[in-house]
Amino acid sequence: MKEAIGNSMVFTIVITFTSVFILLFVGSIAYSKGFKVRNRVIDIIEKHGGFTEDAKKEIDENLAAVGYQIVDRECKDHNGVSALANNSAYRYCVYEYNISKGNYYGVKVFIHFDFPLVSEFVEIPLYGETRILFDKNEVKG
Repeated sequence: MKEAIGNSMVFTIVITFTSVFILLFVGSIAYSKGFKVRNRVIDIIEKHGGFTEDAKKEIDENLAAVGYQIVDRECKDHNGVSALANNSAYRYCVYEYNISKGNYYGVKVFIHFDFPLVSEFVEIPLYGETRILFDKNEVKG
């Protein structure tokens, strides 16, 4: 009788550690995918010199290629700045900040977990900023 209880306890411990390991693995993959998406969006905005129509189109193409999840939710304000309308099926938020040197953009993307029930409630935002973009029409003297 003693051995039967010991074997079931060891089996429970092995199953528990295996489950935790799998959750950590899936979480790290989703986290790295979120950073990849955020960095791509920032690079595209910097390449186009702002959040232009061409930038929006290229961002949508890249997000489709990566397999970023389509979510229909609105972007909330970030530090008192409203999100720019991106008219995209993909959920990413872009914020424009104007300063004396030029302007820069903040980008917020979201990590999604494709598990039943969990995907509805767990959404982790990742925020990043572009470098300062100078106005191309500005004449330096």
